[in-house]
Amino acid sequence: MSDLPTALAFLGVQDSFEQASIVILPVPYDLTTTYQPGARFGPRALLTASHDVELFDEELRWDPSIVGLHTLPPLEPQAAGPQAMVPLVAEQTEALWRAGKFPVLLGGDHSISIGAFEALGANWREPWILHFDAHADLREQYQGSPFSHACVLARARESYATMSVGVRSWSEQEDPAVAAFPDRLLTARDVEADPEAAAEQIEAVLGDPVYVTIDLDCLDPSIMPATGTPEPGGLGWQTLTYLLRRIAARRQLVGCDVTELSPIPGFIAPDFLAARLVLKVISYAFHRSSEDA
Repeated sequence: MSDLPTALAFLGVQDSFEQASIVILPVPYDLTTTYQPGARFGPRALLTASHDVELFDEELRWDPSIVGLHTLPPLEPQAAGPQAMVPLVAEQTEALWRAGKFPVLLGGDHSISIGAFEALGANWREPWILHFDAHADLREQYQGSPFSHACVLARARESYATMSVGVRSWSEQEDPAVAAFPDRLLTARDVEADPEAAAEQIEAVLGDPVYVTIDLDCLDPSIMPATGTPEPGGLGWQTLTYLLRRIAARRQLVGCDVTELSPIPGFIAPDFLAARLVLKVISYAFHRSSEDA
């Protein structure tokens, strides 16, 4: 696993791979995007914006970078399609787990998560996937591929227990799959109406350990317009971070991905938000273990 200049590293921090607890893997791939392309530029935009994110987490009052951060070079996209990307992402992610690292994948479109899911079961016993998304992602296939960004949770459910949060759009064909597990999907409307009740439901259902997959379109487009398929009526920043903090305090988070940032030229606020969100997930996941050390 090669090194790269600090100028391209998350937060501008590049500890050695051996010293780092957290390893960032950029995956600039968006071949399955179906409305607005551009998520392939998301990892670089997020990493660039991260250099102006404060290392100090004012909410938890500590610097999560002390646990060690290392950013890998971007994983080279494969033009053959998402079926070619899945094993590449799986191989890299499994190597990180076997090395004892907390992987953070930066998309790219949401299809990159499928590779991480494939590696998950080889490294963790009965893991859960916590899925933040505007869309149910339960199509068996989309535009001829079962590995599309629209099929992410369908693939996850084949091997794992899952829970979705922030959803507000699904097709008629997906409706039976949504209805099959009614306690495992929280719409954005329900979450925003009562975040406390939503957190309690997540805690009641969710097992342990947990892999978190975040499609940025789970957020309301008023604060996150830079996605391929924005949907009105999404989660707010405070709501999303509140839920993440609650879950991280009560479950073992073992990795995450943040996907679907499609940068808007000249409009940097969404890039900065995405970078800060990655920092918050890391901070929440490692703060408790830091206190216990």
